[in-house]
Amino acid sequence: MTRGQRQLVVWVAAFAGIGLGALGIARWLSGTGNLARDMRERTLIDAETGTVFEHMPVPAGAPLPLEHPETGRTTLYPAERCHWNADGTAKLEPTYVLLNSYVGSDEPTACPDCGRDVVAHNPLPPDALMMDAARRDGG
Repeated sequence: MTRGQRQLVVWVAAFAGIGLGALGIARWLSGTGNLARDMRERTLIDAETGTVFEHMPVPAGAPLPLEHPETGRTTLYPAERCHWNADGTAKLEPTYVLLNSYVGSDEPTACPDCGRDVVAHNPLPPDALMMDAARRDGG
């Protein structure tokens, strides 16, 4: 390869790198609006009825419990997700659970479907089990 060809390859690679970097930055910046919206929306559960409200807007700094949109009562709390089945397999569609600690109890919270303890920021089952659930459930 001649010196001119090497320089051409270097310049093409440099421009391609700059272009890909700019594209990545543009995609990252354009996605921040969605991230900000998603951070303001939560899945909430009504402490009185167990009704689940997905994608509810939550104002920044709003105290818990939040106001129920239909009753006006402050009975809405963040819902925790449990992705376990009673037989020890995972599932894609979670069971939404209200933590006992939100309603003043020191008792552990058990998932009504599988019986496992549910905690704040409840962890997902292992990746292998979630992949099995995706194959099984067609996800």
